[in-house]
Amino acid sequence: MQSGDSVLPTILGKSVLFTDRRLLDVKHNDYAWQALAPSSLKEWQKRKDFTIEQVKLAAGMLPQFKPIALQPKVWGHNNYEGTVIAKVSMETLPGLKLTGNLYMPGMIQSKAPAILCPHGHWEKGRLHHDECVSVPMRCLMLARLGFVVFSYDMIGYNDNDGILHSWEKSLRLPAALHGISPFGLQTWNSLQAVEFLCSMPEVDSERIGCTGASGGASQTWTIALLDERVKVLAPVCMLSAHFQGGCLCEEGPLLRINGVTSFDIVSALAPRPVLLPSVTQDWTNLVPQYEFPALQQVYRLFDAEKNIANFHCDAPHNYNRYTRERVYPWFTHWLLNQAYRQRIVEDDIAPPPEELLRHDSDTKTKISLTQSQTSLAKLQEHYCADALYSADYAGSFTDWQQERCSQLSKIINNDLNLRHIAMRVRGAAWQIGSAKAQGYLLSRRECGDAITCIWISQAEKNPKLPTFLIVADGDKRAYFPGGSYASVLDSIIKRNCNVLIMELLGNGESAAMLQKSIRDEDEPSFHAFNPSLFSFRVQDILTCIAMLQENGQDNIALVAIGEAARTAICALPLSSTKIGAFLEMDKLEDNAKAWSESFVFQPMIMKVGGMKGCLMMAADRQITLCRPVPDIAGMLSQANQAAGKNCRLSISADSLTISLARYLGNM
Repeated sequence: MQSGDSVLPTILGKSVLFTDRRLLDVKHNDYAWQALAPSSLKEWQKRKDFTIEQVKLAAGMLPQFKPIALQPKVWGHNNYEGTVIAKVSMETLPGLKLTGNLYMPGMIQSKAPAILCPHGHWEKGRLHHDECVSVPMRCLMLARLGFVVFSYDMIGYNDNDGILHSWEKSLRLPAALHGISPFGLQTWNSLQAVEFLCSMPEVDSERIGCTGASGGASQTWTIALLDERVKVLAPVCMLSAHFQGGCLCEEGPLLRINGVTSFDIVSALAPRPVLLPSVTQDWTNLVPQYEFPALQQVYRLFDAEKNIANFHCDAPHNYNRYTRERVYPWFTHWLLNQAYRQRIVEDDIAPPPEELLRHDSDTKTKISLTQSQTSLAKLQEHYCADALYSADYAGSFTDWQQERCSQLSKIINNDLNLRHIAMRVRGAAWQIGSAKAQGYLLSRRECGDAITCIWISQAEKNPKLPTFLIVADGDKRAYFPGGSYASVLDSIIKRNCNVLIMELLGNGESAAMLQKSIRDEDEPSFHAFNPSLFSFRVQDILTCIAMLQENGQDNIALVAIGEAARTAICALPLSSTKIGAFLEMDKLEDNAKAWSESFVFQPMIMKVGGMKGCLMMAADRQITLCRPVPDIAGMLSQANQAAGKNCRLSISADSLTISLARYLGNM
């Protein structure tokens, strides 16, 4: 059988059925999920814990960055219709601020309950007032009813003018690599808004509520999920199992990849009181027939059906007066211990004028792309300040490795429970010297993935040397006679070693699959709903390792060159056995620009240190880095200091071909 620049046997069948199913399985905002109610409290708790972890991951809060001390500035107190309205501003992280208005009852004789009012995507944000929605009127009425109310801006709205609300690709991609997104920033600001209210001497921190409509409803249940001090909720016109939210501030990268839906989040809030207004003319159209009965099943587990309520209107998307007058009694009942009423009529007064609420006289928020980039650069540095191990870490280096491997696994969406792997024979067998070569198509059962590879086995395998897994950077033919890396395979075969050569998804035979793919990675929220191509490639390496182990190959070493080495580095800490590796690192950079290409892009990867972080996680494995760039090489002393005598990372100034040949004793 010829190889190299001539012909290797074809492994993939010509039928479209041999397309990797992962390229065809695409989810999106309007994907119709099921609203599945857990059947027991144990099942509910398990799903709740998982949902919290997934939301924290998507918000860039795993691993957790260091908070900063809040120093809120509250000024401009004005008496208005029996209330006091003030202006509030604070820095919540370097480069991120929180702005809004505080509405307080005119007289507070004892600690009062408080309500957060995120505004949603109305044109004027927290200042918006018309027949469809009035944020100022909602806040004013709640204050007149006895609540301390904090109405705050989403990023890019009104006085929160440091970062744009809508991000183009040049902002979105590098930010996502560092765990930063509009969803994450707004979630963090909302959590700090809770912190601010609870710190006020006038507020009873045991009685906190939250209400908003549309995107404000998404914030309402997200902060309640992450902070149980939020006791009572009214998310308006948002809950749906067939629409999750159309803005990036609602769809953080990786948020939905394991099917976490708005229903899961609201379900996790049980048994806290939740009122769910819905309407006929938006995506909440089926709440009375579908989502609400499922939530009643959840609340029934707690014997708390009275704590969940819905009212449904024939109306468009809104938070209008009709809705507000039915939300007010929900909060007075649960937070002021008043008898429940169906309606509290809104007072016949005008909402506060915009000039009383604005922080300055400018009526429009003007934010430049450059200004946003500057703010995000500060945030990226803060988010990833502790990406690598340092002496400040609370536990041991082993603890750090275990924690970060778990986080990396979540980021990659690693299938920890690998299914038994099918080796489907494709193509003829042939001889390479004393070794037998055979083409295979590997698949995890019930997954529909397709990994093209060639298994080369020796009649008498050298027991002192490992089985090699070559991860091809391009076409596998490059490792056969006539190919640019033929000497690598030749060195391995000469020493009577078994070797599996795999092609990464999108390379070699599987390159043609991309023409059949329906993935649109330029769609802004794509990676909220779908795993990255890079994560598929990492998973495929782990699948090949698992296959080798299933077939009795326990001593395994990876061989990878170029971008295949980047993928292999991320797979190494996730492999179930301490396999070794020979990695050609020449010109392989570990920065946002290098991680931004389609097959390399992986949200959150810089949160765990990129390649340097993955190598530190795998520092106790025998890994040879051939000709690494100075940035990677400089990490080795840090890894040595952290891992001590257990560090087995080494650097070779020679190419992989020479380093591997020396290891095998062929030189």
